[in-house]
Parts: sequence; C-alpha cells; structure tokens
Amino acid sequence: MPVLSLPQIEELCFEALRDCGASEVQARAAALELMDAEAEGIRNVGLGYIHLYLKHLRCGKVLGTAEPKIAKRSESAIVVDAAHGFCHAAYLHAEEPLVEAAREQGIATMVIHRSYSAGVLGWFMRRLAQQGLVGLMYANSSKAVAAQGGKVPFFGTNPLAFGAPRAGDEPLVFDMATASTARVNLVKAAREGVPLEPGHAIDPDGNPTTDAALGLRGAQLPLGGAKGFGLGLMVDILGGVLSGGNCSYEASMFSTEEGGPPNVGQTIIALDPNFFATGFVEHLERMLADLTSGNDVRVPGERRGQLRQKHQLEGVDVPQSLLDQIAELRP
Repeated sequence: MPVLSLPQIEELCFEALRDCGASEVQARAAALELMDAEAEGIRNVGLGYIHLYLKHLRCGKVLGTAEPKIAKRSESAIVVDAAHGFCHAAYLHAEEPLVEAAREQGIATMVIHRSYSAGVLGWFMRRLAQQGLVGLMYANSSKAVAAQGGKVPFFGTNPLAFGAPRAGDEPLVFDMATASTARVNLVKAAREGVPLEPGHAIDPDGNPTTDAALGLRGAQLPLGGAKGFGLGLMVDILGGVLSGGNCSYEASMFSTEEGGPPNVGQTIIALDPNFFATGFVEHLERMLADLTSGNDVRVPGERRGQLRQKHQLEGVDVPQSLLDQIAELRP
C-alpha cells in the first residue's frame, strides 16, 4: 500500500481540485482541510470524501472560481459570502478579522452564507483554539435524518463542534453529528454489506432497520431521540435560517450531482477566555487532570493529536484503489 507524507497528500488534493476547476484560493483551502482530516485519521471526510468535491466542481454544485468576501461587519459580528464556493476558503478569508474582533470584544461571531459542506468542524475549532480562543460551530447539511416521530428525512446530520486551548500543542476539540451516526458510516456499511447497530436508521416505510442500504433509502435517526432532534433543529436554525440560506430539507443533496449549489450555512462563535477570567488554561488543565486521574477517560482531541504526530513522522497509508479513483476523476 502506498505511503504518502502529509505534504504529498495536500499537494495531491490541491492538484486534483485545480484540475477539476477550483481556483488556487479555493483549492488550497479545501486541500488543507482534507490533508488535516487524513492527519487525524478521519479518512471518511479526507481522501475518502474528495471524490464528491471533484464531482461537484465539475457539475457546478460548488463553484471553483468563487471569490469569498465579507458582506457585512460590525465590531463583533462578520457575515461572509462564500459565493457557493468551499466554506473553508470563506472562513480563511475572514479568520483574521474574527480573531481580532474576539480579542477586542471578548466574543465575536462569523456567519457564512451561500456555503457548501463544512467537512470536519474540528478543523475550524482547532485553528481558533491554537490562537487561544474558545470556539463553537454549527453547520447544517442536506436532509438525511428524520425528526423525532417522523418517517422521512428532514434534517441533515447537522454537526456541531467545540474547541478550547490547552497547555500543549494540541487543543481540546470535540465535534459530533446530531444524527446517531455520521452519514458516511451508513454509506460505508452499505458498500461493505455490514449490518448497522439497531437505532441508527429506518426503512422507507418508517420501520427500524439494521440494513444500511435500506437506511440510506429511508432515513437516519437523531442521536438520543428527542434530545438529538432538538440539537439538529438548533443547528438547522443557526446554519440555515440565521445565514439566510437553505434549511436541510431545502438543500440539494451533498451525496449526489443533482441540483445546484446546496446553499447551506455555518455559524462560528469565538470567545477570548482572558476577557472573562484569568488562568483559563491552567484551570482547564487541573480539571482534565482530575477527570482522567484513575479513570480510563480520553480527553477529546488527544487521539487526533497523537495520530497527527504519528502521521507527520511516518506518513499515511493510502490504498492504491483510492488513488486510482482520484486519478480517474481528474480530466
């Protein structure tokens, strides 16, 4: 199996995105996020996801020539127009003003509209936490999950994330889908013919199923029943309604080449802990030390950091079949 260094993975992604119509700005931002996903062992939204980026560039679902811009700004709020390009490019376009505003005001918010799939939300949170900020993020996605008591897809897997600075190089980063499992896990299970655990999906008739293929034709279920439903609703409001874009049920599907740009949105909140109290990192470290003392507890972000360090030193195993798939999509 070929082994690629992280810079080689980033360059592979960048060149493939450029070949399929992305500008240098768009390609560089998306390639950086894809490489970081591979660094942290998240293949299903790394090289395993780039085929959708390439297909969507070619069919116009994401606009490779989009030029992100700040559409509106106050002392503590920024609206970024992604112009139907990658949201990573839109975020990087306004990251510096967001950080400056958070440090000046104590808190600042970025809303990205006319946007596309956010990929790994932890990518955004890690960047903010490495600059000493606490972060929250909400991103809605195309419909896949039934509402509590519903029988058809209405919400996306609608992830949310949190990040905080720590004393070491790697921050605390936590992100999750508000569905009981990520969409890509159903796709993987259906492809491999592996049954799902109960409680993740319903079939097209609304009946519980462990058949991933039937689940993809039916709907996923929210995490924790009514609680996950409430979280998914919150994310759809903060990602879709607040951004002036589409709610999940209105957006074109991330998983197909049909329909135009999905026009979803993302909301990011950045807080400067030094504005609210002194000794944030020291207090957090004491809390985490007590949390893990004598317990088999893994702090969110630690495994990602360990894998990143390993892959920086050793590279990443990439199946030849995956490299062939990427090559076939390049014109």
